[in-house]
Amino acid sequence: MDTRPARTPQVPLFPSAARRSRVAALGSLAAAGLLTACGTATPSGVAAVPDAPSAATSTPAGPSPSAPTPPPVCPDSGMLLQTGEADAAMGLRVQEVALVNCGKRARTVQDHPAVQVLDEDLEPVEVEVSHGASAIATIEGFDTATGPVRLKPGERAVMRLVWRNLVTDSTRSAVTGRYLRIAPDGGGARALTVRDDIDLGTTGKLGVSAWDRPTATGGQPGAPSRFP
Repeated sequence: MDTRPARTPQVPLFPSAARRSRVAALGSLAAAGLLTACGTATPSGVAAVPDAPSAATSTPAGPSPSAPTPPPVCPDSGMLLQTGEADAAMGLRVQEVALVNCGKRARTVQDHPAVQVLDEDLEPVEVEVSHGASAIATIEGFDTATGPVRLKPGERAVMRLVWRNLVTDSTRSAVTGRYLRIAPDGGGARALTVRDDIDLGTTGKLGVSAWDRPTATGGQPGAPSRFP
């Protein structure tokens, strides 16, 4: 048996010059990588860190503008109200409102609906509602009633509203309605409520036309002629 003591390899206390050169080179490469990862390297060897985006140029989080609009939901009554944009000129407002038959059976409407203007709390606003536009303005075809309108499932009828946004009495506050409650048949049994802004000023008058078929061009609410 070999009883000679094992020899332990001698490790130099200081690395050789070649080893020191390799370590320094690796350290330089690592430092350069860190600097360029944080920004753009400059001729001086110091990385230029990009400026943080300012609040004025940041885009707030939220749904994409191109997100599709969900289709309207048909209520249990099978009738749906849709409002269009008001046509405004010299303080005169004319707006079309559509009644869509989204149910499964035919409906018939005729003459003038019963219309009530409501505030933000769904409380009635003091407004004088009249059939036709004669108390407010002269509008061609507004006062014409065409007779009953029969709506098959998916079809719609339209009526128009007219008012003036004028402040003629300094002793009264200007009135803006936030909702409309409309009974299509003129009664209150099947009244429907829809969001709508009616800026009446201090005039306190609203004209209502009779139900009619949609016209072929312009002035219609943004909904299609048939319910999806």
